[in-house]
Amino acid sequence: MFFYLFNIVSAFAGGIINAILFYFRHFDSSSVVLKLILTFCSGFVSAFLIAFILIWIFFIIAAGAVNPNKEYNTVSKFYHWVFVSWYEYINCISRVKIKTSGMDKIPFGTRFLIVSNHRSAFDVFVQAVVLKKEPVGVISKPENFNLPLAKGFMTRNLYLSLDRDDVKKALGTILKAISLLKNNVTSISVFPEGTRSKNGILGEFKPGCLKVAESSLCPVVVAVMDGTQNVSKNFPFRKTIVNFDVIKVYSSEDIKKTNTIDLSAEIRQLMLDKLGK
Repeated sequence: MFFYLFNIVSAFAGGIINAILFYFRHFDSSSVVLKLILTFCSGFVSAFLIAFILIWIFFIIAAGAVNPNKEYNTVSKFYHWVFVSWYEYINCISRVKIKTSGMDKIPFGTRFLIVSNHRSAFDVFVQAVVLKKEPVGVISKPENFNLPLAKGFMTRNLYLSLDRDDVKKALGTILKAISLLKNNVTSISVFPEGTRSKNGILGEFKPGCLKVAESSLCPVVVAVMDGTQNVSKNFPFRKTIVNFDVIKVYSSEDIKKTNTIDLSAEIRQLMLDKLGK
C-alpha cells in the first residue's frame, strides 16, 4: 500500500504544482479554468509515470542486491516488507479488493503450514498480503525462480523450489521446509494440487506435501481463495473481488492422530464444500 499511495500522492502533487505554476504565469489569460485542468492532468500523468519508474527502480535494485546462489536461513525484515509491499502494489494497480473471513483462527506468532487451492498466479500475491504480519515461504515450482525480478525476492524470503522430476532435490526441499518450521524461522505455504487449476475445478491433492506438517508437528491452516482467476480478465476496466477464507486450523495434536493420506482427503473435502466444486 505504501508504494501505491506514494505513486498516487506524487501524481496529485505533480498535477497541483504544474497547475499553480501555470496560473501564476497566465492568470490573465482567457479560458484559464480549462487550461488549468489540462495543465493539472499533464502534471498528474508526468508525475505518476516518474513515481512509477522510481518505484520499479527501487524494486529492481533491492532484488538485484540478493545473491540468488546463496542459501539463506533467516528472514530479513527489510526484504519481507519490500516483498509484501510489492505484492500490495501489484494488487492495487490490478484493482484487486480482498475480502477475508476466519482470520481469527490463524495462530499468528506460531509457525504453521498453510494449504490452499490454486487458481491463479495472483493466489500468492493475495496470500502474502493477507498474511503480511507473518513471514511465509512458499513451496513453488522451479520455473518461478527464473523470473528476473521475483527471483531475488523469492530467494531472500525463503521460498523453496520443488522439482517433482528430481526425487533427491524434492526430498531436500521437504527437509528444508521441515527444518524452517522446527527452528521457528518461517511459516510455509503449499498448494497441494501441485499446479494451477485451469478450469476452476479443485484438482487432486498430492498428500506428500503434508509430510512437512507431519514431521514438524506444526499447525495446518486450511484456506480457500476465490476470484483470483478473474483478475487478468477484469483488468484494467473492472475491479476484482477476491475472497480469502480460513476454514479450519488443525493443531499439532490433530496432526499426531492422523496420517497424510487421510488428512489430505479431509482437507480436500473441506475445500470442495466451501468452493462448491
